[in-house]
Amino acid sequence: MKTNSIHLWQIQVEAGRPDINMQNAISRMKQVPTGWIIVFPEMFISGYMIWDDFLRDSFIKDCRAKNDVIVELSKKLDITIVWWNIDIDESKKNEDWSVRKYNTAYIASRGKLLKKQYKTLLPNYRMFDDKRYFTSLKTLAEEEWIDISKYYEPVEVVIDWVKTKVSLLICEDIWNINWDYNLDPVAMTKTHMPDLIVVPSCSPFGLEKAKFRDRLLQIQSQNTSLAYVNPIWIQNNWKNIFNFDWGSAFYQNWSFVKWVKNYWTEEVSELVHELEIEQIYEALINSVKEFWKQSDMKKAIIWLSWGIDSGVNAALLTIALWKENVTAINMPSRFNSNTTKNLAEKLANNLWINYLVSPIQDAVDLTIKMIEMTTWIPPSSFEIENIQARERWKMLSDLAPRFQAFYTNNWNKDEIMTWYATLYWDVNWSIALIWDLTKEQVKALARYINKKNWKEIISNEMIDMKPTAELSDSQSPDNWWWDPFNYRFLWAVNKAFIEKQKSLIDLVNALKNWNLEQVLWLHNWELERNFNSKKVIVEELEKIWRLKNNNIFKRIQAPPIPTISKRSFWFDFREAQKKVYFWEWYEELKEEVICS
Repeated sequence: MKTNSIHLWQIQVEAGRPDINMQNAISRMKQVPTGWIIVFPEMFISGYMIWDDFLRDSFIKDCRAKNDVIVELSKKLDITIVWWNIDIDESKKNEDWSVRKYNTAYIASRGKLLKKQYKTLLPNYRMFDDKRYFTSLKTLAEEEWIDISKYYEPVEVVIDWVKTKVSLLICEDIWNINWDYNLDPVAMTKTHMPDLIVVPSCSPFGLEKAKFRDRLLQIQSQNTSLAYVNPIWIQNNWKNIFNFDWGSAFYQNWSFVKWVKNYWTEEVSELVHELEIEQIYEALINSVKEFWKQSDMKKAIIWLSWGIDSGVNAALLTIALWKENVTAINMPSRFNSNTTKNLAEKLANNLWINYLVSPIQDAVDLTIKMIEMTTWIPPSSFEIENIQARERWKMLSDLAPRFQAFYTNNWNKDEIMTWYATLYWDVNWSIALIWDLTKEQVKALARYINKKNWKEIISNEMIDMKPTAELSDSQSPDNWWWDPFNYRFLWAVNKAFIEKQKSLIDLVNALKNWNLEQVLWLHNWELERNFNSKKVIVEELEKIWRLKNNNIFKRIQAPPIPTISKRSFWFDFREAQKKVYFWEWYEELKEEVICS
């Protein structure tokens, strides 16, 4: 079929604002030539991440009213329109006696509503929770005693003077990979031999996901044509900020054809799969721009230490918001060395951002004195470390409204997993930009930022220096005291525990079977070079396991994060506060491993 008569509009969708989304859609429809077809993404009217707003009758009524407008526009503009909305069947009730709702794709042509197609496969994993709100087409078919394949019959429309049989599927309906579900909507649709399968989608960004999705769509286009459209912009589910990034494309019989929309925008471009670090960079820059825009904010203030985490955050904020909108503040205590203070100032100068210095030692001393007067016991060294952190938070949170700015968190994923952070310092703030990145990824991102800008914005000294907290005399890069982690090993264990859902016993078993390096994606002999015995490896694994499970209360209080990895904390990786558990046979396994 003709590919130049299909408009896939990768529209910017604002969750919870049907009025804005509809206005944007109407402006797009008016750009489509007579006789052509235009396709909008799934959830484009309501937005996807609105959660229990899907249960509000008044909101659903407002969304459904847009259907009549769209049908009328298809007549007025003489075009075919495929769009998404919620459908309600008030004659049926769910088990909780709520009104039956369906995730629905519609097609209208020249003033007539030709078909509505209910979604069959309702995702209920990671950030998805479709079964809470919608009923599957499979359930309806079983209730009506109708062969479900009949629901996938195409409708005939005239597209650019050519009669075309069009079928509709919705997002997850094309993702039945390895028979994850017990039926395949794509296969049943193809039994009716459509000329074109249209797939409105609302699929969030994920590392390497675009490349995999491209291969899948090519396969699903066998013996037919397939049009896939996905939205852009950001949406959130309270704690996780998701980018809706790219992917709108046209495929024909195993091959990508054209009309791919550019990543993050509505512009037309070629289909290019970026490297992982490029994807991370683009996702974070987009998150900053859109999160600030969504929140009606323009400025940011950041605590700029010498550390690589704050350095990368400062660079990202400057690139996304422009230098005049970013203020960096260095807040040294008596434990901060000239080495690190100079590195912070050097970075601020490289970025051309407003740089302030506010020593906190007087405030720390006053707090120590107040504690002594109240309890008659001097604070311990550990308490003094935390006092310094919280004094910095107080200063930053007081300055934020003066600059009319959000203040950002510098914590990374390795630290959040091991609670290496201070309550009411690392665990607060408006947004945590790199919280879904490991320390290794943060360093790689720093090098990429330098490469992309053709100069050393973030100094190599800052990238390569081993991290330390600088909260006591012993914690100084000049004294060679560093954070208590092997970050390379921690990164690998982090991915195993969170992204692959491995447990401590899985990794100890792998060590027993001499394949722990393969399970952790480490180089051969890497464990032997870093640890002098299996006992030390097991002890390190146990420490990380305890830290991950013992301090969930800190993660609960943390700020929103852009979701980057294949599995991020909170809604994506759901936890309950509980005691650490070691299996009944674990000690026996541990002894066997150590003695082998």
